[in-house]
Amino acid sequence: MFSISPIVISFLAAANVAFANPVTTKELAARQSFSGTASFYFQGGVAGACGQVHSDSDHIVALQTSTFANGAHCGASITITDTSNGVTATGIVADQCPGCNGPGSIDLSQGLFEVFAPDSAGVFPVTWNFN
Repeated sequence: MFSISPIVISFLAAANVAFANPVTTKELAARQSFSGTASFYFQGGVAGACGQVHSDSDHIVALQTSTFANGAHCGASITITDTSNGVTATGIVADQCPGCNGPGSIDLSQGLFEVFAPDSAGVFPVTWNFN
């Protein structure tokens, strides 16, 4: 009959924890929720900070410069919620917004902004997170 001592079981359990896969920066970011304001901008046929040209009707997002993190989130999908009415939509990070007010504020393409409010609204309060 084969028997494993409790010491061996404890060692194996500790080794499993010690060698577990570390959490990546993107996985940590996905767990974080941001809040701020959303405004809109026109792409104007010019490539965004992520290097691609998009139509104003595309659902793209510009992150505040510190959150943009030198392009670390280019192509990432985010879920945005208008906290004043509960409307939710997704957008793709394609640019940075040096004029955004704080790390939770975002700039939306006109097409994405119009999912939430008319252009005349100018800004609205949001929470958002990486998907």
